[in-house]
Amino acid sequence: MEEKNNTTVSETKPQFAIFDWIVSLPVIRILKPLYEWKRAFWIYCFLGFVSTVCNYVFTIILADKLLLSGTVANVTAWILSTLISFVLFRYLYFDRTDNSFINELIKFASARIFTLGVETVSVLIFVDLLHMDLKIVKAILIPVTAILNYFISKLFVFKNKNS
Repeated sequence: MEEKNNTTVSETKPQFAIFDWIVSLPVIRILKPLYEWKRAFWIYCFLGFVSTVCNYVFTIILADKLLLSGTVANVTAWILSTLISFVLFRYLYFDRTDNSFINELIKFASARIFTLGVETVSVLIFVDLLHMDLKIVKAILIPVTAILNYFISKLFVFKNKNS
């Protein structure tokens, strides 16, 4: 039997039960074969989607309702959505590690700052310097950032000290 690596996602995690239940609901049941085909992938995408929606909603609320500047609203929303994302991925996706909550949070935030930097530099180059359409650049950067975030989280953040 192959030894379980705690940086991977177990297909039988108790945390996945909520997702299994959702897919068993009558209206959503039609998606069950697709869900079961790449279960961990779809759960990762869903959690990432929740984090992305939180970021967007927080930005709009902070800018429109609290009248913060766009930059302050965006950074504040990024901080809030990063915290939400960390909790979601720590408890609902990646296997438990023996690392401390604070240690993982610092690593997670650092990884997200790195990918925020990659995204910001990419926008600067492709939009500001090369005058490409921001919507196209952002559409390309979303999956790039998601993939980077996944591998950084898997390899450096939610990794057991003993692995």
